[in-house]
Amino acid sequence: MNNSEYQKILELLTSMNRLDLVNNFIIERSFDEMKNILLLPEWNEDRFKHLLTPTIWNTNYEDIKIKLEMKEWDDDKFKNLLTPNIWKINSENIKKILSMKEWKDDKYKNLLTSTIWNSNYEEISKILSMREWEEHHFKKLLTANIWNSNYEEIKKILTMPEWNDEKFKYLLTPNIWNSNYENIKKILSMKEWKDDKYDYLLTSSIWYNTPKEIEKILSMPEWKDDKFKNLLTPTIWSSNYNDIKKKLNLEYFKEDKYLQLLKPTIFSLTTKNIINGIELLKEYGIDQYVTNNCLRFKTKFLKNLLDYLTENNIGLVTYNEKIANYSLNPILNTAKCQLKKRYNIDVNLIEKGNFKRNK
Repeated sequence: MNNSEYQKILELLTSMNRLDLVNNFIIERSFDEMKNILLLPEWNEDRFKHLLTPTIWNTNYEDIKIKLEMKEWDDDKFKNLLTPNIWKINSENIKKILSMKEWKDDKYKNLLTSTIWNSNYEEISKILSMREWEEHHFKKLLTANIWNSNYEEIKKILTMPEWNDEKFKYLLTPNIWNSNYENIKKILSMKEWKDDKYDYLLTSSIWYNTPKEIEKILSMPEWKDDKFKNLLTPTIWSSNYNDIKKKLNLEYFKEDKYLQLLKPTIFSLTTKNIINGIELLKEYGIDQYVTNNCLRFKTKFLKNLLDYLTENNIGLVTYNEKIANYSLNPILNTAKCQLKKRYNIDVNLIEKGNFKRNK
């Protein structure tokens, strides 16, 4: 494409208010071809509008036209497949996939998601015909997540002898497709699983980590410290080594008044929120009452909520009969979505910093 053609394309996209479609692939297209693609009448249909994304330039005009004109899109069971992922695969493959006999059987309908376009007809046919899906402990693994893997990988994973070991049976969930054969093999062969004290960590969320991450997490010296050892639960797999290390070594945990934060839920909080939240509560003189629940709020929202309570003469700390002691006002521990229902607090007013009492 010459500079003149490129300028014409930019002018056309500007006139359509679609400069978001500009990417490096457009230089490989002629102005006429791009114009033909952009002026296809199908873009006026609601079901196709969202398909006009920069990834479309990986496909030629003829193939795009064939895809959009396919009668299969009139079938409700295929409507969820109409996403920009469709440009990853050619029209011939799409035709073959949508004509497969399996889609006439309701038990396969859950597999009809746009991740299927990460695969191809031959792979899908081989995957669906695997006899392993007839075994009760593998049936539940046949979900849309499977399209992130290929036939050879799936076959190797399902035929691993490790699944005969009772301690690993809870790991057989669709989460397994977030990992790969090599990583699964390394994870299951780790020496820690020979020690019963680690058995409770064997949950399917482990597949969100790599063997290296898992080894580093389990070998952390902090788990030998009484104040941290109760944190070694399956929730740990939702974090990475660096994040865990950073949290456990925060200066705050050298002080007893913050140790109530050392619960597994701490791993669902960002380090930034922990630090900013504690420092904010210090300004109000109530940091010793800090909880993991109040630290779920973004710091700005938490500050606005504290100011709202103050403006309305509502105590930031209240007497808690259950523990026979003072604790943070329950409002500050309530999920944002529940504030209106439980306390008639308008979240939008808090977000805006408008602290007038609700009428």
